[in-house]
Amino acid sequence: MKRLIPTLPLLVALALVAGACTSTPEAAPDSTTSPTIATTQPTTSATTSQAPTTSTTEATAAVTIDGDLPEALLVAITAVVSWQRDDRSDAPALPAGLAAHLAANPLSTSAAVSVTGTTATIEGGDIAVVETDTGDVLLAADEGDGWRIVGADPGVGPPWYGEQPRMVMVIGSDARPGGDQQTHRADSIHLLTANPSDGNGTIVGFPRDSWVSTPYGSMKFTSLMAGRGPQVMVDKVVDTWDLPVEGYVVTGFKGFEDLMRSLGNLPIDLPRALPSQPWWPAFRAGEQTLSPQRTLEYSRTRKGVPGGDFTRSANQGLVMLAVLRLLQMNDIADAPEIVSVLLDHAWTSLTPTDLIQLAATIHALDPEEIENVVLPGRLGRAGLASVVRLTAEADEMLADLADDGLLESNK
Repeated sequence: MKRLIPTLPLLVALALVAGACTSTPEAAPDSTTSPTIATTQPTTSATTSQAPTTSTTEATAAVTIDGDLPEALLVAITAVVSWQRDDRSDAPALPAGLAAHLAANPLSTSAAVSVTGTTATIEGGDIAVVETDTGDVLLAADEGDGWRIVGADPGVGPPWYGEQPRMVMVIGSDARPGGDQQTHRADSIHLLTANPSDGNGTIVGFPRDSWVSTPYGSMKFTSLMAGRGPQVMVDKVVDTWDLPVEGYVVTGFKGFEDLMRSLGNLPIDLPRALPSQPWWPAFRAGEQTLSPQRTLEYSRTRKGVPGGDFTRSANQGLVMLAVLRLLQMNDIADAPEIVSVLLDHAWTSLTPTDLIQLAATIHALDPEEIENVVLPGRLGRAGLASVVRLTAEADEMLADLADDGLLESNK
């Protein structure tokens, strides 16, 4: 059941991710619906290889791709399908991991293939999701040097949506409306990992008051972003725990609420009741649907809550899982516009290739196979400030993520 509305106001898993570009993709169809296959006018009718010059060698198999998509994108698709149909054809320019994956899990091919797809223009280039008439899915991106196929779900075997594990930092800024959401303190800090081929992953919450050593002196982790930007948060995690973090997604209170307003009311099962706060009422436990404003309030509640910020960070992980379930009610073909809408309300260091791969990953994950944890720590003091000192177990947990994005308890 699709949840899209005409303007496709959707959130990409609270993370997955930077200033939107409003230009229109070349010859792109209305991205709210999959375009109709152009059966009477093939947009591209091309083979990717020529018959050998000698008369004694059999010609490579020709493939014709037909669909209402940009011509350059159809050429890129033709190259991949031709190579899959006849490996004597010139090998297309693919990520090494994708080429190996398709060699082991080939696409369904024929002499004539019809495709549908959606495209979007975002900051840094164009992105697309393409579906063939045989049910295969291809991801594509053009970052200024031409369209390139960057992911695939061949329908047999698992999908390939980038090298695993995927790791992204999702940061919520405490900037109020009008403030610079990238240079205020980090109100929430999470590391998201995902393995699309296995459907699993981990949400790791960092207590915002974690006391950390940085090139700027020791401070609370929440303060590291203030005046410096989100990249220093990524650098800290990479340098300290040697994790292959790809980049960040950051938004503030207003951006978060606007994203949730775009997505709609959020069905969620709350494991515990939360007390009222000075500015909003209490939350009951159990299944319910939260408005965008109540979703933000739930994500911010910590006063009077057992466990304080540890519990609040875990609750924010629950919101992420609920958003994932809601997004999975949409089609993978909606991914380009989902990314575009997300970038209206967030900032990211991720590339268009990263973004379309991560958006597709949403449809490959099993929410029941994603572990939601908060790093353990002890309350302490640094001068007059109340801080959290991460334990040795926290270091072990982060080190455990490095190879496959999973904690030992979820392997």
